[in-house]
Amino acid sequence: MATKKESASLRGAKLIKKAIDSAKESILTSPEPVATAKKLKLPNGDPISPAMKELLAFDGEWLGIGYDEDEHEVEAMSLEEVIEETFGEEAVPAFAEAFEVFSDDCVFFQAEVATPACLYVGTPDDAGEYPVLQFTFADGVAKIGGFVPFDVWAAQELGGLERSKKIGDVPAPYDTLRQAIADENGDGRLVFTPKAGDGEGRDKDEDEDEDEDEDEDEDKDEDKDEDESEEESD
Repeated sequence: MATKKESASLRGAKLIKKAIDSAKESILTSPEPVATAKKLKLPNGDPISPAMKELLAFDGEWLGIGYDEDEHEVEAMSLEEVIEETFGEEAVPAFAEAFEVFSDDCVFFQAEVATPACLYVGTPDDAGEYPVLQFTFADGVAKIGGFVPFDVWAAQELGGLERSKKIGDVPAPYDTLRQAIADENGDGRLVFTPKAGDGEGRDKDEDEDEDEDEDEDEDKDEDKDEDESEEESD
C-alpha cells in the first residue's frame, strides 16, 4: 500500500489510476471507455495528456468532452462560449477581461464537479498536463483561475486526492506547480476577479466595421446616382 508521501508525488497516468480505483464504487460505477482514446488530439493538434488518455480509456462518460470520432479531434470552445454555456449569456460581460487573458482554445467539461471548470489548451507543464481553469459567478461577481494541472484536478474530483474547497485549492505537495503554469498560460495571477466589459467585445467591433462599409457603399451609390443624373441632364 502506498504511503501518503508516495501518493502525493504521483503524476499523470499513475495518479489517474489511483483516482479511478477510488471512484469505481461511487462516480465511475458504469464506465464507458473511449475506444479511440489513444488517438485523440487536442484542438492545438497535440495528443491528449497522459492523464486524460488514462481516464478516457477507462471511462469517457463522466468527463463528458466532445470529440470527432472520425477525425479523432477533441472539440474546441472559446472561453467566452464556455462561460455562456455554464452560466448563461448574462454572465459573459463579467468575464470580459478573462477572455483577453485566456485567448487559446478550451475544452468544455460536462462533468458534475465541485466548481465549474474547463481545460485550457495553452502550454502544458513538465508532466505534459494542461491547466484546468475554474470559475464562479455569484451576485454578478466573476472569479476565474486555479491553474491546477489536469491530472491533479481530475484526481481531486474523483476522490483520489483531497477535494478542493475553493478555486485552485490543491493538496500541499501539488501547490507549488500552479504558479509556473499561471505564468506560462496567463499573467501570473492564480485567481482573480476579471474586469467587466460590455459583453459585446469583438462582435461590436465587427458590427462597427460592417456599418462603416455600408456607409461607404451608400456614399458610392449616391455619387453614382448623381453622376447618372448629370449625364441625363446633359
